[in-house]
Amino acid sequence: MTDDSHSQPVIVIGDAGVENICSVLDCATSAVAWAEPIEEGLTNSSYKVMVGDTPYVYRVPGAGTEKIIDRASEAFSQGVARDLGIDDTFVYEDEKSGWKLSRYIEGCVPFDYHNAGHVSGAMELARRLHKSGVHSGWSFDLAQKTSEIVTLLAEVGYGLPKDFDSLSTMASKLSALVKGDDVSPVLCHNDFYEPNFLVKPLGSTSKIYLIDWEYSAMSDYASDLGTFICCSDYSVGEAQDVLSEYFGRRPTAAEEAHCLAYVALASWYWYVWALYKDCTGDPVGEWQLLWHGYAGKYGKLALESYELLR
Repeated sequence: MTDDSHSQPVIVIGDAGVENICSVLDCATSAVAWAEPIEEGLTNSSYKVMVGDTPYVYRVPGAGTEKIIDRASEAFSQGVARDLGIDDTFVYEDEKSGWKLSRYIEGCVPFDYHNAGHVSGAMELARRLHKSGVHSGWSFDLAQKTSEIVTLLAEVGYGLPKDFDSLSTMASKLSALVKGDDVSPVLCHNDFYEPNFLVKPLGSTSKIYLIDWEYSAMSDYASDLGTFICCSDYSVGEAQDVLSEYFGRRPTAAEEAHCLAYVALASWYWYVWALYKDCTGDPVGEWQLLWHGYAGKYGKLALESYELLR
């Protein structure tokens, strides 16, 4: 467990990191044995830290996140997720600075979008969260959040791509359509994709944890489904199968149009978010291209689906 050939001195998290951890666990600084970076996630820096014989994850917020993430909202949702058994890895979060401590789960395997058991488990977590009846004092509206990031891009004079305006217009049309569906908001994760699932094999089954609740707040249930699909390599048919898994039946034409629209809106939001990450000097690489393509593809499909409902 403490093989030094695979670890680094605790200097990687700094004295402040060590002190933060010890303040939560009520231990001496000497108990923090070593730390090493975890190569996951697009927003923050995370480290596996050994405290005595127990592994933890120490999370440090990434550049620019203080402008787009409400840490008090995240901390509230983390507590809810722990109580619901959706993420009982959570230990503590500082609501002001955003650093967080969680239990490290050994022996996890990557979440697989094409593993039926993994997908079924993820959809069960989504339903459990959405049907919990818990109300958060914070909200997450994809259209509003996208607009806020566009404003940040304008403030720094970021040069927008040529098709930005046409995609923005399509997203505005879709936003109006989904709002017209009059869907009541529920507590959502809003960052519901592969790196945020921990899959712990347990014999013939697996336990799945849904972690990292930075964007969690009251939202349309389809926000989670849209994000899940827009971060996959699914065909449209496979995406429709995921919707059936969530509903436990084939969705109605109206439900499908609503959810497809959210795939496009989630893609659009994350594409704009990727542009913001780019302008802060922390680009997300191929994710930006994926979200750009899905925003156009699913946007067109959703508009056609709504047209058929008339």
